[in-house]
Amino acid sequence: MPDHVVICGGGIIGVATAYYLTLQGIKPLLVEKSGIACAASGKAGGFLALDWTDELARTSYGLHQELAMTLDADIGYRPVQSLALSATAAKRGSSRRHSAKLPDWLDGSVSGGQVEDPLYACVVAKQQVVLPLNKVLGSVQTTAQVHPEKLTKAMMAAAERRGAQVRSGSVESICTSEGPASQVTGVIVDGQHIQADAVVLALGPWTNTLAGSLQLPHISGQLGHSLVLKPSTSEALPADCLFVSWQNKSGKVSEPEIFPRADGTVWCCGENSMVDPPKDPLQVKPRPGAPAAIQEVAKALSSHLDSAEVVQQQACIRPLSPDGSPIIGQHPHVAGAYIATGHSCWGILNGPATGKAMAEMIATGASQCVDLTPYDPARLIRNTDGVRRKERFIESERTHLADCEPIGWDSHL
Repeated sequence: MPDHVVICGGGIIGVATAYYLTLQGIKPLLVEKSGIACAASGKAGGFLALDWTDELARTSYGLHQELAMTLDADIGYRPVQSLALSATAAKRGSSRRHSAKLPDWLDGSVSGGQVEDPLYACVVAKQQVVLPLNKVLGSVQTTAQVHPEKLTKAMMAAAERRGAQVRSGSVESICTSEGPASQVTGVIVDGQHIQADAVVLALGPWTNTLAGSLQLPHISGQLGHSLVLKPSTSEALPADCLFVSWQNKSGKVSEPEIFPRADGTVWCCGENSMVDPPKDPLQVKPRPGAPAAIQEVAKALSSHLDSAEVVQQQACIRPLSPDGSPIIGQHPHVAGAYIATGHSCWGILNGPATGKAMAEMIATGASQCVDLTPYDPARLIRNTDGVRRKERFIESERTHLADCEPIGWDSHL
């Protein structure tokens, strides 16, 4: 079991790793540049699905249920119904005909696409049109939601109570030993060397800042926009998570998502695009016009959202691996180096299982809660030209360390 574990990144992956490490009796140091849950983990929707993806998700879904019961905090967890909806912008009409098969709060003036078995009809502009409820995606037994920022911060607080520590700073590089059997020896944080015999890289798309140190694959960034709305109604909207195929009046098709939350707000997202992350997560800003496009859909679908207060307009960057699957596990050529990134839109769902698996691997040498074979970093990390790159890296680190102020483990705060 390692004595000194440093976790790089304060999103849900890094925080969950810290949380479960403390349950293993390890007190890690977590280094975060901008703040706990400052990026995607503080701006995501928090949708959870039991059986939409793989075993990692199924394991993590159960862990979310456990966390909701064991964390001494309100994390916004609740079971939800999940619906797929196809809709097209239309002019407002004067009368409607409701269907019990569609939630009552979806009372906006929209028309539907072509479907063989329409489940909902209304009158828009004196014409019979259809708002199809294409599919019920999940029930309260198989889908749920959580407030990601509240969850992440509650887990970090629980980990700190058990001895984990948080340091504000920027991880500049990973230090490794010389020789054929490479081993992590520490990290450089803001020019200071911190001793470590295990380092976890959980930086999302910012993992690329340390890619050269460990020959890591490139992590792409997907920019996503979201709004948090506060409806005028005093009661929270029902627990219905909507996945919408939307066509606006100009014919543009998008796939927004609308999730009412337990705290009475409504989270809405959409308008995705690929980007290169800025140096600081706090510099991620919404693209002009994107929040308005999302709000247009929300207003069209429900009168409750037509005059809703805009509480937040925000954007975040999700990490995408080269093959689309998460990268979770130990580096194949550097002992003590662990990677956990590339979770795309399922980072919140898979955060607890990823963190628990990483903690088990660090503490015992293997994950017991879930088989990490499909996510092994070795599938994407090749050892081609490794010796020459290793020699160049060691030389650069030797020069860097000569200019750095050494700092001991007990004085890193």
